[in-house]
Amino acid sequence: MYCASLDGTLLAWLKMADRKHDRWLQDIESRQRNVVFPLTTHNETRFWRNLGKQPFTTNTKIGLALLTCMGWGFLATILVAAFHEGVLWALVLAFILVWGPIFGVIAWSTRRSLRNLESARRHHRSNR
Repeated sequence: MYCASLDGTLLAWLKMADRKHDRWLQDIESRQRNVVFPLTTHNETRFWRNLGKQPFTTNTKIGLALLTCMGWGFLATILVAAFHEGVLWALVLAFILVWGPIFGVIAWSTRRSLRNLESARRHHRSNR
């Protein structure tokens, strides 16, 4: 009796492990077929969604700190040099005139896309 129960438990565990293994193999295969449009978009979306879900390691924190220091240091160097040359106002104006519209269009299109997605979800839910 005990042996039959153990065999049933073992069989259930093996079936569960086999299902997990099959799902894992299917996931690996789908990641490898990254050559046509819907699959590339799906994999790219998966990458960006999972990017911040894992906790940062010490190496990641150090790397991000170094990148931040380099970026702000470069910006500070340019601003100090422009201030010493007396063209700080021209640099700031150029940044506003060039990058302002670019970031404005990015913000506008992102809001529009999110609004369209939300309305599509509402429309899909109401049709159920």
